[in-house]
Amino acid sequence: MSKTLGELRPSQLIFHHGPGAIVDMLDQSVMIMGADTWKLWDVPTHYDDRVSRLFGVDYIKLLNGNPQNLEIKARPFPKWKVCPKCGMMTKSRETECYFCKRDHDESINLFPSRFVLACENGHISDFPWEDWVHDGKCCKNPILKMKSDGVVGSLADMTVRCVKCKSKPKSLAKIMKEERNCTGERTWLGDSQKGCNVRMQTVLRGASKLYSPVIKSILPIPLTNGKEDSLYQRVQAHKATLKTLRENNELLFKETAKALLDIDDNEIENVAKILDGVYEEPVTIETIRKQEWNTFKAGAKDDINDSGYKALKMDIHDKMSSYFQSILRVDSLPEIQVLQGFTRLSYLDLFEETEVKTSSIMKDENANWLPGVKNLGEGIFFEFNIDQLRQWEERIEVKNELGKVFHRFNERREQMDLNNVELLERHVLIHSFAHALIHEFARFSGYSTTSLRERIYSGKDMHGVLIYTSSSDSEGSLGGLIELAKPEKLYPIFIRALEKMEYCSSDPYCSSGNHALQSSINGAACHSCAFVSETSCEWGNQLLDRRVLLLLNQQENLAFFEV
Repeated sequence: MSKTLGELRPSQLIFHHGPGAIVDMLDQSVMIMGADTWKLWDVPTHYDDRVSRLFGVDYIKLLNGNPQNLEIKARPFPKWKVCPKCGMMTKSRETECYFCKRDHDESINLFPSRFVLACENGHISDFPWEDWVHDGKCCKNPILKMKSDGVVGSLADMTVRCVKCKSKPKSLAKIMKEERNCTGERTWLGDSQKGCNVRMQTVLRGASKLYSPVIKSILPIPLTNGKEDSLYQRVQAHKATLKTLRENNELLFKETAKALLDIDDNEIENVAKILDGVYEEPVTIETIRKQEWNTFKAGAKDDINDSGYKALKMDIHDKMSSYFQSILRVDSLPEIQVLQGFTRLSYLDLFEETEVKTSSIMKDENANWLPGVKNLGEGIFFEFNIDQLRQWEERIEVKNELGKVFHRFNERREQMDLNNVELLERHVLIHSFAHALIHEFARFSGYSTTSLRERIYSGKDMHGVLIYTSSSDSEGSLGGLIELAKPEKLYPIFIRALEKMEYCSSDPYCSSGNHALQSSINGAACHSCAFVSETSCEWGNQLLDRRVLLLLNQQENLAFFEV
């Protein structure tokens, strides 16, 4: 018999309350079941060839299309519950303490166990309290009781014992170090997998690492086609020469292609496919991001009736024209956020697109769709002046100082068993500029800093950023952000944003940029000045440096802007 446990917004089902996540409802803790077990009536779908090829599915179901027609399945988890008054523990489905009701005629609500077991392959199960208390030699029909002996409430003050066999109380002091063989349980799918050799760890039920959703954000705007790929364009520019060399001298063709096109041996095959006319652009987040860049770079576009995208090219204030090649006011910006899966006990690499081992959110392995939400919003796009940017990147001081940041960054990645990332100086500049603007836009747009987000386009062929806001709960946007794109309004905000980065309450320590012991990798940037919320930043508040925006220290020559 089904029971309504509470309500969740569609966007919550895409983020931290998706399939496989533990969610605290009003009277109990539950785990959200697989997406293909949900009841979705008349839910609209989104078809897009690039999206389908990227995720390997036929379409995306947009959960916020008809939210009133969603019925999400969940089951109680963890099963173990504890009475806050008497400490008795039970796996019963009841939500009130049986012993308090029996002995004192009191209705005391039980609370779920604080601990669960989980492994890196996504498996999760209840903590084995009975086996743990009895050290593997469990008595018949055990009855457990938890007791706190101290006033601090630390784990060392808490014990659990079996009142049936009167076992010796066992302290919870070292419970977080407890590891077990994996049970292979996939509670959210209602099955288990055999052969998992990874040890399960004891994790707090509410720990953030217990559920990390793998979400991809796509802008379904009029994208350029595959032939706009930079490799394709470069090959076309030298097509006659390369074709002749390939027909006459294969070795010379390969060496010439590498030199002319600035590629390595791995891309020679793609060059040959382009010359033969059979090249198909690979679809990755990076290629889609490049196509989005090309669309913004192309300027004004009104596709409001088809994709919902509309952008206008804005005049640039005279005192900003040397820094920016173009500024775009995006009046209507659609966004699709897709839940691809989730990870446990590990986090995604924000800087490198790799094949991530995710846990499935579908019970049916052959399911041909994924859940997502469609957002609508607005934004302002900035394209940096490439000539000015290159001159700045050639400065010896810039290379030296940011080189130190990059070195610390890749050292930290090595410690985490991640690959090194090739970074450009423009990464730090564009990212720091985006954070400065987010802070200042929030003061004038009517949106909070948590509602504004960055979309960074930075690489050998990209040099810009989109500051935008989007919502899945409303049609369109408030218009407060795009109103600031007017030259007479944008310039004072631009100046104020840079000036705000000149001072920090942690100076002079922060402005020195020498943060050897910090947990994140930055130059002159910290929580007091440059950081924004996690929902706003694509790179986890890393690779930031106020010194590249304006002059902080007289002896340095790192500033891109002159204020």
